[in-house]
Amino acid sequence: MSILRPSIIGLFLILCSYSGLAQYTELKPVMGPKALKSFLKHYLDYPKEELLSNTQGTVVIDFTTDQTGKVINYSIKKSISVKLDSSAISIFKLILWKPARMYGKPVSGSSNFELKYNIKSFRKLSRRRGYEHIILPFEPVDISGNIYTLKQVDTIPQAILDPGSKSVSEFIYSKLTYPDAAAKLGLEGEVELSFIIETNGLPSNIITLKYLGGGCTEEATKIIETIRWVPGKVEGKAVRTLYNISVHFKKNEKRDRHIPNQSGSGM
Repeated sequence: MSILRPSIIGLFLILCSYSGLAQYTELKPVMGPKALKSFLKHYLDYPKEELLSNTQGTVVIDFTTDQTGKVINYSIKKSISVKLDSSAISIFKLILWKPARMYGKPVSGSSNFELKYNIKSFRKLSRRRGYEHIILPFEPVDISGNIYTLKQVDTIPQAILDPGSKSVSEFIYSKLTYPDAAAKLGLEGEVELSFIIETNGLPSNIITLKYLGGGCTEEATKIIETIRWVPGKVEGKAVRTLYNISVHFKKNEKRDRHIPNQSGSGM
């Protein structure tokens, strides 16, 4: 027994260690890793002065959230320059977070956010996405960061569509491709997505409320990422607006539909 005891104690310590790790879950963005990566590709902007001066590097932001996932403080841990630091902070402030959890209960948490600025990569990204700098479609803008529902805004967001599309549903239908995997599996149904229409007219924080497999959710998300908007307005200022949308996938259906959801609470 004395020979086995150290092994048993060691195993007990390992199990306790794993148990301790499982008790705490780190905070993370509400959008998944793929959506976050796509978000950064659409939102990354490079100040013109920093492009001309060939300023590059990685900005690191330390931050803390409360029990709801709201950022309560942040600071620059690693700086590049005033303008690039400011650019990184403006992007960071748009990200919504799921709170850290201890024993399954939400708690305050700390983490860091990194954003790399590389001129060669930015030039390549700009060509691929079709724009170098983000131009605001409407000014002035609300800088509070508050998020409004469709019922709370004075003017709801309006999609900027191709000339041939009269509505968001027509635009989605014209771009949507029924995934081969879904067709082979005979999958039909609805994908429901929630996202924020930012003051710059781009969607952010896309999350899936209702999932459909076979590549349908990914296809719907891809289309939503391409839509540009005139933002919602409150008291004459562009504001962040919560928007829900449903995309239906049905084999041999004449057209796909979307249903804006005007319910939900502001943030």
